[in-house]
Amino acid sequence: MSRFLRTHLARAQFYKSFRGAQLSELPMVDKPVMLANFAAFNTHGIPLDRALDIALAAERSRNFLPTIDGLTVGLSSGTSGTRGVFLVSPAERERWAGVILARVLTPASLRRLFNPFALPLSVSFFLRANSNLYESLGRRRLGFVFHDLTLPMDAHVRALNRRPPDVLVAPPTVLRQLADAVLGGTLQIVPQQVVSVAEVLEADDRLLIENAFRVPLQEIYQATEGFLGASCPAGRVHLNEELIHVEPEWLDAEQRRFRPVVTDFSRTTQLIVRYRLDDVLIDAGSPCACGRVTRSLEAVEGRADDVLWAARLGDGCDMPVFPDVVRRSMAQADAVMRDYRIEQHGDEWHVRLDAESDAALAVRRELEGLCRTLHVQAPRLVFNEWRAASALEKRRRIRCVIRRSGAAA
Repeated sequence: MSRFLRTHLARAQFYKSFRGAQLSELPMVDKPVMLANFAAFNTHGIPLDRALDIALAAERSRNFLPTIDGLTVGLSSGTSGTRGVFLVSPAERERWAGVILARVLTPASLRRLFNPFALPLSVSFFLRANSNLYESLGRRRLGFVFHDLTLPMDAHVRALNRRPPDVLVAPPTVLRQLADAVLGGTLQIVPQQVVSVAEVLEADDRLLIENAFRVPLQEIYQATEGFLGASCPAGRVHLNEELIHVEPEWLDAEQRRFRPVVTDFSRTTQLIVRYRLDDVLIDAGSPCACGRVTRSLEAVEGRADDVLWAARLGDGCDMPVFPDVVRRSMAQADAVMRDYRIEQHGDEWHVRLDAESDAALAVRRELEGLCRTLHVQAPRLVFNEWRAASALEKRRRIRCVIRRSGAAA
């Protein structure tokens, strides 16, 4: 960290006036600040419109090879409201590939990778967009196959059956569909590893996926801002504190939930310095059985706008209703439910259920009971017709679209 602050910080225009400063003296920034000053945050002075042109053209053409001055350009899906853009140098791509393989591959997979007499390790990767970053994983001993989520699921099942992967990497939404195909007998693959990426992993999804593939489900915690964490052999997600410094911005008095403020001292192209993420993380609160000393998490709970809000009984103050307690209530509803969406629109919570017709009554009972337990005013629950998300949408089961009006300060 000291070397980064001393030698790399002032190479970006935004930080020239902070030469020699300590980390605590630097301003906190977020996505709107970085996008508004994009050229000043990268050491090549590349403007946002030029980077966006390359990234959007790649998404339209599905050709993700073009670069800017040799730099990979990435684009987030924009589920938090604004699409993030990032730049990565060839050296950073190589480091990312090495770190992610070291973090994710099991000892058995690593032995296979480095055994010249064994078949190459095959990785099938499902994401909404490919990237030079992901293609950097491909090597002679590592077969990397990108599966484009714009294609129908039947095509993916056929492709996987033709070339069964040793490692399967996909968002939980996709893994659940593939697990259903395995249980239904149409997909016949036996991967050594299954890895969840890009979305919050729900407990019911984990159970179904692990039952179908019969291996422990691993997690990667990655965002536009970088490779932030991965699960260990004991099953906890650890933050990659060997590469990033994380300042917790606590959201509750118990200091369990926090928003991470990240400084990535391994990146020198686009600087990520005291960058406040929208994510809400839950600290594990105890040492991990695996022995790693990096901070471990009970859960990656979701985005800050996954938190719902209700009026506290007595004084009407705005109180957070965190998504993990809402998920637990939904899981306790005595109903056959395949999926759900809950969105807050002011004083109303709009609920969509992919469930049997009598599920609404059970869900109403659980959510109103949760509000009584939390000593908050129950919102008006509006049940709407189920609408399935497209393959390119991230799962957003719980989301605050509009906070309640007239809340006390």
